[in-house]
Amino acid sequence: MPKPKTTNEKKGSGTTPVRDFKTLFYQKLTETHLFYEVGKIIASELEPSELIQKIMASIGKSVIFEDASVYVVKKDLTGLEAIYFHNPQLQSRTAETVYFDDGAPGVIAASGEPLFLEDTALFDSFFHHPEEIKEHGSYIGIPLKNENRIEGVMGFSHGKTAAFQVKDFDLLRTLSHLISAGLEKAELFKKTMELARVDELTGLLNYRVLLEKLEEEVRRTVRTGREFSFIMIDIDDFKRINDRYGHLEGSRLIAQMGPLLKTACRTGSTDTCFRYGGEEFSVMLAETDIQEAMAVAERVRKSVDEYPFTVKVAHPYELVTVSLGVATMGDGSAKTISELIHEADIALYHAKALGKNRVISYSEAFTMPGYQPDSDHDKP
Repeated sequence: MPKPKTTNEKKGSGTTPVRDFKTLFYQKLTETHLFYEVGKIIASELEPSELIQKIMASIGKSVIFEDASVYVVKKDLTGLEAIYFHNPQLQSRTAETVYFDDGAPGVIAASGEPLFLEDTALFDSFFHHPEEIKEHGSYIGIPLKNENRIEGVMGFSHGKTAAFQVKDFDLLRTLSHLISAGLEKAELFKKTMELARVDELTGLLNYRVLLEKLEEEVRRTVRTGREFSFIMIDIDDFKRINDRYGHLEGSRLIAQMGPLLKTACRTGSTDTCFRYGGEEFSVMLAETDIQEAMAVAERVRKSVDEYPFTVKVAHPYELVTVSLGVATMGDGSAKTISELIHEADIALYHAKALGKNRVISYSEAFTMPGYQPDSDHDKP
């Protein structure tokens, strides 16, 4: 008579262990939900830093970590810059560069390979973030890359050794391809938006952004009581240069005006430069009175007069100069943005009339033929 099976034998005890399908099913369900959440975030979020912050919050539901970071490769390809630190005390250090081969992020970026450390103390010159004190712990670092190059590195650490499991490593490595694609999409959208605000030829902000900035400055003037100034700039005899040397040389001249203006103005503090349209440019000078604005305008005029434009190098006797008009708006002023722009334009008109290559500030005695005040902004 056959011997009845024991409870353990029914469960498969002995040489053949039974897999815990319930736990495995729950794990796969959790992973699927994580991929769904990350995909939904990527579809809806277009700001890279916000995208990463939300993705990391979702990952935290499936992978237990104490610290996390995301670095992206700098535009000049010299190293990595952080766009996310899980530790809020490190947020002020996102501007620091991590160079290739330095620390765990640098090694991963240089090699393009992931890193799984059960004990970080055994890894030479380990750090998760700059100036981190080396001590025992666990770390997973995954490259974010597309088919062509490394986009960045995401890292996760824990204060305990062997805190991460192989399944955590596999999950993050699989998820990295989706995150990399989402980050690439967000960066592309960001660049597209920047191009919509920047004049492609000169690299200066465009007319639409000028109006936005002027409106912001008017609100700040009302709030602080500090005046600001506005400069209109026009290249003298630009048609002559186009007619003599062709439109390509004219375009080169306009393109070279972009970096020249940025250098001549105080773009690191108060001044913002714009391409107004055609051969016209403008500068908004925050918290700047008429005397300071005139000094900046004169510096611009002199810089243009002395600059070695390609047309001047090729044709030494050719002159390139600009005329500039300056206007100011102070607290309590009833003038509109359109009127401020027109005042600077009138001053520019008088600079042209007086012989060009000069700076003129607006006076109420000035007029311009044919002008009719309009409620809308004057357009180039």
